[in-house]
Amino acid sequence: MYLRTTKRKNRDGSVVTYYQLAHNVRHPETNQPTASVIHNFGRADQLDHQQLVRLCQSIARVCELKVTDPLQASEPSPET
Repeated sequence: MYLRTTKRKNRDGSVVTYYQLAHNVRHPETNQPTASVIHNFGRADQLDHQQLVRLCQSIARVCELKVTDPLQASEPSPET
């Protein structure tokens, strides 16, 4: 599984990006890999960043990893 981004160009020339959760499966007849979309998250500019961070942290907790939000203001490190 992976996070897939797709872009669409509007008539006015602006580009809109969409996020999707997808995985590759093989087509039964052609045996070629094709992307299968599991979930559409929607337009990137309309998504709640904190919801995506919470989703990543939840997945990381199951995998016993630690995820930090790079956009969150970092706390100053204590001086030693």
